[in-house]
Parts: sequence; structure tokens; C-alpha cells
Amino acid sequence: MKPLTDKQKKYLWIVAAVLAVIHFGPRYITGFLPARSRTAQTRPSPIRLAPVPPPPTDPAPSPEAAREAQYLGVWAGHSLMPDQTTCSISLRLVKSAEDPSKITGYESKQCMPTAALQGGRIAKESIPELIRTTAPVSAVLTGVTNKDGITFTVDKTLGEQPGDCGLSGFSVTGFGPGQLQAQWQEGKCDSGQMLLLKRG
Repeated sequence: MKPLTDKQKKYLWIVAAVLAVIHFGPRYITGFLPARSRTAQTRPSPIRLAPVPPPPTDPAPSPEAAREAQYLGVWAGHSLMPDQTTCSISLRLVKSAEDPSKITGYESKQCMPTAALQGGRIAKESIPELIRTTAPVSAVLTGVTNKDGITFTVDKTLGEQPGDCGLSGFSVTGFGPGQLQAQWQEGKCDSGQMLLLKRG
């Protein structure tokens, strides 16, 4: 076998270099690509949204608050009393502005003596007395709820009651849906009671 000439040796080196580039070139080119380019070729993972929490719910009212709420509002009643007078009562109950644990009551009572109307006419001398006794009497009350209802203290009264019959005590108890039983004491006079219906 004849020894290779310098020209043949040169060709062999060129062929070996081309083969090396073909075999190892892509690996080196990939290694030198910027990281951003390689990252762009990868598929991003899907975004998982966190579950939306449910909206907060209002806490259930306490038994005391629920019991108190059933009394708030406007109440009214009309009845023939044992002494044969017809009386009307209106009562508005609201939360106390000074003490939220208490209830403020605005009560008004008006009575008409039926005896003065007997016979179809009124004697002249009885007119001033009739006007005085039929004038409404109002009171401002402060009450505290209990398991049976509300017991009030009388803070202030407006109007006159005959004799020692000024309002001295007042209370209400539940009497079925939309109804209250009102009880009152008027000084040394007889106590009274009346069924009140909710009007607002």
C-alpha cells in the first residue's frame, strides 16, 4: 500500500472535521441558545384559579334581640272598660337612643264616658267635665324586655287624669301574632288592660 500523500491527508482531515460537526454540532448549538428562547419553546402549565369563598352571612340574632324585635312598631286598641267608658290606646315602641338594651314607649290614651251620652243629650253643666275627661293623656315610658314581655317605668306624662289616677305603671305581653296585651295601673284607681293590634 502506497503511503498517503499530503494532499490525500488533507482531504481526510476535512472529511473528519465535517463528520464531527454533523455529529456534535446540534448539541453545542442548543447548549449556547439563550435561556429565554428555550423557555419559550416549552408549553406553559395551565393557571389554576383559587376557589372564590362564599359571601359572609349575617350572624343569627340572639334570642334577646329576636324577642325584642317582635315588640317594636306601632300598636293600637279600642275597648269598652268596666266603668262603661270607651277607651282607645296608641303605643309606639322604639329602641332607646340612650341605651340600646332598653325600649322607649310613647303611649297615648283617650276615653269617652258613655254615661254622659245616655238619653241622647248632654247637660250643659257636664260639658266642661266631659271635655276634661275626654282629653288624651300621653306618657313617655322606658322598658326592659323579659321572657314574658316588657315592663315599663313612667318617665313623663302629659295631660290630666281625675283624682289620683295618673299613670303609674305599664306593661305589655305577647298575645299571639301581631297582638299585645297591655296592662296599666293608674295611681290609686283600678288597673286596666286592653288588647292591642299591630298597625305598623
